[in-house]
Amino acid sequence: MARVRSSRFMSRRRKTSVIDLDITSLLDILTILLAFLIHNFDATGALVNIPGGIVLPLSKSSSMNTMGVNIQVSVDKIWVDDKEVLNSEAMPDKIYDQDGRRIVSLYNELIAVKERIQQTQKVSPDALKFSGIANLVLDKTLKYSYVRRIMFTCAEAGFKEYKFVVRQLEE
Repeated sequence: MARVRSSRFMSRRRKTSVIDLDITSLLDILTILLAFLIHNFDATGALVNIPGGIVLPLSKSSSMNTMGVNIQVSVDKIWVDDKEVLNSEAMPDKIYDQDGRRIVSLYNELIAVKERIQQTQKVSPDALKFSGIANLVLDKTLKYSYVRRIMFTCAEAGFKEYKFVVRQLEE
């Protein structure tokens, strides 16, 4: 009885046929996907995280962003390289100094970042040099006087070149 069963199952296995696949349409889809990814690839390597609560202003500019310290500012918070520096809900005692022109917590964090970059330069000769570039990710509803305070604070800390991160208009 065992022989009959095994030969019966063997005959079922032999009856399977080879399925023909037409991969032309799959190759077309992969080619279109590859072209799309190459077209939208940003080779600068400067990635900028945009926290929730920030609405970027629109611009016609098409220049690429560069490597630098990322300073993200919403209506109630400030981050430096994704680290929260100031939260207006938990207000510190002293926010401004120098007659209200410099934001203290932002200044202290930027000085710490600058010192870390300079320490890395001393340890590794191949490290990137301090460029003094600040990528400003600002909410479009911020008042100009507050933006001036942020820029003044950056300049006082040694970041004297500003790059404003904006959202490009669709054509």
